[in-house]
Amino acid sequence: MTETSINYAKALYGLSVPGEAICETGRIFKNTPEIGKMLENPLVSLKEKEQVIERIFPQEMKSFLKVTCKYQKIDRIGEILEAYDAYSREQKGILKAELLYVTRPAEEQENKMKEFLRSQFSAREVELTLTEDKSLVGGFVLRAGDREYDWSLIGRYKKLKQKLTRR
Repeated sequence: MTETSINYAKALYGLSVPGEAICETGRIFKNTPEIGKMLENPLVSLKEKEQVIERIFPQEMKSFLKVTCKYQKIDRIGEILEAYDAYSREQKGILKAELLYVTRPAEEQENKMKEFLRSQFSAREVELTLTEDKSLVGGFVLRAGDREYDWSLIGRYKKLKQKLTRR
């Protein structure tokens, strides 16, 4: 993510725009890529872009989108919205994590993993995405922030192989 996108995301967060308006804006850009292409097009006047924004987007997002068009940053709107999501979670103390598993963990195990992540990252809440991955052979891999906890059989095998080849 670029510094510019992060700065725009922080500005958007500071505007206290309702989450639903931001989600709706993201959906519009995702579902109708022609709109994004038109707003990015340098041959389309700023006035025409503003008219499209007025007709299509949620009221709470219109000013922000007009500014991004004015300063020719609308081509980064996907990145800005992604950075907004990450920054918003960070401000609220929510950690986004992913669990890759072979056998789905029991609810009690899942709760223990969340508690572990809360203590490791000083987070208030953990959003855990569960993904089945048979290539792990057994065990699991837990990813959060810039860390990865690999307790999979394939991961242990690779570590053992590394140790043996170093000798």
